[in-house]
Amino acid sequence: MGQSLFLIFCLALVVVLSNIVVFLLYVCAPKKSRAEKYLGELLAQYKFNVYLRLYMLCYFDLTFFSTMKIVDGDDSTQARKVATMSSYVIFTISIVVPVFLMSIICKRFEVMKIKQAKASFNTVVLKIDKQSRWRLIQPGYFFFRRLLTAVLLSMPIDNTFIFLQYVFVLMSSHAYVLYLVAIKPYQSPLLNNYVLSNETFYSAVIIAIFIFSDATPELPIKFAAGVVLMMAIFMLMFANFLMLIVLVVKGRDRLKDNIREAKLKRAEKELMEEEEEEERR
Repeated sequence: MGQSLFLIFCLALVVVLSNIVVFLLYVCAPKKSRAEKYLGELLAQYKFNVYLRLYMLCYFDLTFFSTMKIVDGDDSTQARKVATMSSYVIFTISIVVPVFLMSIICKRFEVMKIKQAKASFNTVVLKIDKQSRWRLIQPGYFFFRRLLTAVLLSMPIDNTFIFLQYVFVLMSSHAYVLYLVAIKPYQSPLLNNYVLSNETFYSAVIIAIFIFSDATPELPIKFAAGVVLMMAIFMLMFANFLMLIVLVVKGRDRLKDNIREAKLKRAEKELMEEEEEEERR
């Protein structure tokens, strides 16, 4: 736990130092030059986006470690007492920050369609279609799911409800699959299919882990679960690698054109559905 927290601190330090370097380069760059414009846009991303992405990356680890320390309850030394107090602070922040971010997103929903208005915190709603409030549930579910998983995984091993770990984690994964199929929150079919494939393989990993554990003593079943587990992990890696190749081949301009066409088709379809609903009424 200490090593992981130290690595998180080192990563945060690298981000802060890179922010300082970009700021110094921006100050030293010639005025009204292309370099100054580029560094200015890059520096604007550090205002919120880079630190928000860093927090989203470390969110599960921080929440999990703080929950484990709170459940541990050992305050025999002064260092453990400090660790417990820090865990309470981190866990409280893990609840307050997502609520605060979702409040900002909901409050600024009407201006989320404007590129300049959402530029400072675009990483929270990256590649999400902002035409409907239902699609903006995505970042809230991102934090809620990791918070729930961290709390469940911190349950003592002798707890009588230990099996609920698998049940709730699996249910949250299946609920997300249904949400992706029904709402399609991302801007293009390519992105929706990519996230859906990732979540499907992740659900297979959860099921295989449950079978591979002490759920059954049968060795052949455990062997089959192990095979499924390895295949699901490799398919998860393959999906990400394939998506990376597709993004490189398509390029930024072509991806923007595909997103623009997909948003237009979705808007036309939703308009037709609204008209049909009005006719039925």
